[in-house]
Amino acid sequence: MKNSQWFLSVFLFSASAIFADAPQNKEPSQHNPNQPQGWSLNVGGTYTWMSFSTPPTYSGSTGGVLGKISYQLPNAFFGQARSYYNLGPLSSSSNKTKFYEWYTEFVGGYCFSVLKNWTITPYAGIGFDFLTDHRSRSSSTPPIKLKYAIYYALAGLETHYAWQDWMLGLQVDCLPTFNQYLRVKSLHRGAWVLKNRTGVEVQLPVAYRYIKNFWLELAPYYRFLPIGSSHFLELDQRNLSQWGAFLTFRFFL
Repeated sequence: MKNSQWFLSVFLFSASAIFADAPQNKEPSQHNPNQPQGWSLNVGGTYTWMSFSTPPTYSGSTGGVLGKISYQLPNAFFGQARSYYNLGPLSSSSNKTKFYEWYTEFVGGYCFSVLKNWTITPYAGIGFDFLTDHRSRSSSTPPIKLKYAIYYALAGLETHYAWQDWMLGLQVDCLPTFNQYLRVKSLHRGAWVLKNRTGVEVQLPVAYRYIKNFWLELAPYYRFLPIGSSHFLELDQRNLSQWGAFLTFRFFL
């Protein structure tokens, strides 16, 4: 746990230094208006249909908010910090659970201008996901509150094609975890280490420019986050599957 916190602190410090050193002297007018234009901010909400296998399998609708800050220019460094908060009630055949999720990711890469209106941006980074699974009493088990802390590397690719007022894109992320911990509120013995696994996320953003520097973006997505097993707690591996959409306002600074 201490090693992952130390590694995360070093990464965040490095990422902040990179963002601070990003070029500031390039004006958007110097670039094709259909290409990325430097700093941008996304703020919006999410709707998700979620399935959480334990067993039994819990499912239901959740909602939340998200924010992203990005720096992107053609043939230049790319950096992005993104954070999501998601919550909602899930239910199974035996009981219900109050579900909370907060995850944040930091990535850096390079934006290649392939054609006049088309860019491809590979990147890598780090993320952490905190889950709370607060289950109600069932016929055979008492209420229990589970807290997960999942640390993962991130390797991804973002590409989009832009017209004057429209943009169509694709984002694919691979999420191999390197540390997973589980805390049970009723057991005061620290955290139990879970086995590491690999997840994936896919987004299909579509954006429309309604004012000069303002875009409205809709991004249907699928996210699969596998959670490892614990032989000590007699817990099998679980899968968190999310189908949903992000709706955000994007403003180029």
